[in-house]
Amino acid sequence: MSNSQTENKAASESLSDTTKSSIKALVQELLGKCKTPFKNLLFDGELYNDCKEVLSSKFHLPLSLYPYLEKYLSVGVEFTFTCYSHLPKHNQMFVVIYGVLTVVLDDVFCENNKQMEGFNERFARGLPQGDPILDALAQLLLDASEYYNRVQSNLIVTSTLDFVTSLIMDLEFRKIASFKAPGFATYWRLNMSSACVAYAMVIFSKDIDVALYMQCLPHLVVYMLGVNDVLSLYKEEVAGEEDNFPTMLVKESGVTKYEAIQHIVNDVAEADQHILKGLADNQPALDSWQSFKRGYVPFHFSCPRYKLDELFEGRVIN
Repeated sequence: MSNSQTENKAASESLSDTTKSSIKALVQELLGKCKTPFKNLLFDGELYNDCKEVLSSKFHLPLSLYPYLEKYLSVGVEFTFTCYSHLPKHNQMFVVIYGVLTVVLDDVFCENNKQMEGFNERFARGLPQGDPILDALAQLLLDASEYYNRVQSNLIVTSTLDFVTSLIMDLEFRKIASFKAPGFATYWRLNMSSACVAYAMVIFSKDIDVALYMQCLPHLVVYMLGVNDVLSLYKEEVAGEEDNFPTMLVKESGVTKYEAIQHIVNDVAEADQHILKGLADNQPALDSWQSFKRGYVPFHFSCPRYKLDELFEGRVIN
């Protein structure tokens, strides 16, 4: 067992049975309200190899020189193949590489964000980023219009720029004991800190009329982020992470973290109903959303990143 595995095991064991039971109950409530079945996932080796080649040839990020990218690529392929399998192959490759680059920023750059501080300005001016990951992300954003229509690609770009800004601010927010302005935590999470608008836009192919599903965008974001917040809670508690939406809600309103999560669960269930109603007369968009939704929860349960196999002791939830 590696040192990191030993540390994770020790951290997991440090959580009380009460804490684990509370998290488990919230996860089960979320699954029940959203009526999301569990299914086993498959891995697309061809998609992995194609994206590996593109990272190397187009973005100058060969795994031989950047071996740490391999785990992000594997997760990105599993996420895309599970949630975006309804898309054409070239769109899937865009989603994989976008996921790799944004998660690397979140995981690797978050503690040393000086290089990110000038990303948006350099991007707007068309200047080199001075870092291979940031250069690759800037190039990928410029490529978005090849795969998505103008409204989608515009929102992919602006959502990503907001995401970069949020990472810069995360270190500052750690120093704040409480938030004085009601609604700030929700605004920041839904509009800035997740690139979720980008991930929502890439669900739909460019030939689906944007106007027919744009009205559901706020609910798509609430659903996608809320599910992620609930299913990330266990790994974040194990790691002692505080840069998350539930902690911001605690700082803002004084509720407990589990009360905050309960609020998120309720919002997800409500958003789910709004989405189904809003897309009812738009079958192509509805089919795309349901394809995404069928894979979203199973991805979290199967991905080692979220450690849910520890919480449920390897048992599959139905």
